Amino acid sequence: MTRSITTGVAAAAIVSLALTGCGASASDVPAFEEIEGDMWESMAASEAVAMTAVLPEAMSSDAAIIEEMLGGDLSDLQIYGSLDESATAIRLGEDQEPIMSFFGDEVYVSMDMIQQTMNSSMAEEAELEGKYLDISDDYDAASGTVDVADLLEDMRSTAESGGADEVTGFDFGQLQSEGSYMQLDMESDDTGWFYSIDGEDENAIMNGEAEQFIGLASDREAPRLLEIRDGDTSMDFSWDDEVEIPQRPSEDQLVTEEDVMGMALGQ
Repeated sequence: MTRSITTGVAAAAIVSLALTGCGASASDVPAFEEIEGDMWESMAASEAVAMTAVLPEAMSSDAAIIEEMLGGDLSDLQIYGSLDESATAIRLGEDQEPIMSFFGDEVYVSMDMIQQTMNSSMAEEAELEGKYLDISDDYDAASGTVDVADLLEDMRSTAESGGADEVTGFDFGQLQSEGSYMQLDMESDDTGWFYSIDGEDENAIMNGEAEQFIGLASDREAPRLLEIRDGDTSMDFSWDDEVEIPQRPSEDQLVTEEDVMGMALGQ
């Protein structure tokens, strides 16, 4: 797998972080090496995950198409799905329908996406709106399917063996042992543990000055990743009940290649 994280969430999002008012300090935060194993275990044991601003390797050849659709900004691209079953999807924003979905060897691509990238009368076919094309045979033969459980396992195995993680491009082995305790935003009481590579403290993270760090949920039972920041790139994580589980397209949502060609030819 090659490094796949793309231009991500802007540094301005980091400025929303704020110090908690409860008097907690770095001394209350476990050393990263003490919590890292629990982090990987709790993430693997989760029911579902969503990762925003990451492009799976299997879709790397589609990057140019996706960038054109988004005007060159992939920060809203999200891969999400179940960790208990094979159900993974990719979409261009939390409120959007998936552009691709993967269920084991089954792969479906959105006709809305295809229409936006084809210069033909088919682009005007309203009957294709919300439809999906089954490309399982072609896609699987070319590059294999995408699964969020596999992505997490790749992150873990690479991090544990040393070197930069190929899913996120982040080197977990370079993180400083000492962390910071911070409130995640101004609208909730949720807190996080933050560990940086460059040794920056919570003030630098809050002000957007820190370049490389991770944020975990401050939960000793389940210290899962909330975000990864690596220079100008960033990835956000959501877990379990916050994540929508992808569903296979229904029969009335499916079209065949023959359907598509017929519409393109005006038949």
